Amino acid sequence: MDAALSAVRFRKPRGQGATRRGEILLAAQRLFLEEGFEHTTMRRLADAVGVSATALYVYFNDKDAILQAIAEATFAEMLSVLEASQDPALTPLERFRAGLRAYVAFGRARPDAYRLTFLAKVLAPASPGRRAMECTEFDAADRSFAILERGVAELMQAGQFRPGNSLLVSESLWASLHGVTALLIDLSAHVESPPDLLIETVLDTAVRGLSAS
Repeated sequence: MDAALSAVRFRKPRGQGATRRGEILLAAQRLFLEEGFEHTTMRRLADAVGVSATALYVYFNDKDAILQAIAEATFAEMLSVLEASQDPALTPLERFRAGLRAYVAFGRARPDAYRLTFLAKVLAPASPGRRAMECTEFDAADRSFAILERGVAELMQAGQFRPGNSLLVSESLWASLHGVTALLIDLSAHVESPPDLLIETVLDTAVRGLSAS
């Protein structure tokens, strides 16, 4: 049986391709985390999904494309969560804190997707001929970060935060958010403080450090 015929044989009926694609991403997410990105082969992934290796290539060219698709979906979901947190009825500072809180909550609710998206260089280090994935490749990632930077700039303009470089401040805040998120996802056994109290204390510390008063 040639490759073209094999691909057709294992292709989902019309309208079900999205379902198969989702099955591939879920299986890949599990295998990348359990066995490591470098050790997961396309054939191993095809076996986990229950399709031929040839059929798998109908949906993705290689493992990097699969990892990128996982990250793209994660950023899209995160963007939706962050946008939902920006209630116009809240004060700018309340809205800002809600966004910070939503980021950490998202990571804790979707730990596997978070690991593969934000810790991909650990799980899948760049090797000769393979470029490490960058968040800037995704529009949803840029838009998610823009919510943070816009909030910083708004509070600076209102005089609630000290004047400064909004990009630098936003990246500093993201470093704090990522740190507490990664800590609670993978090292929670070493944290004695209640998680929610720890998160709020991190937010309090960050906001007080930026306060103009």
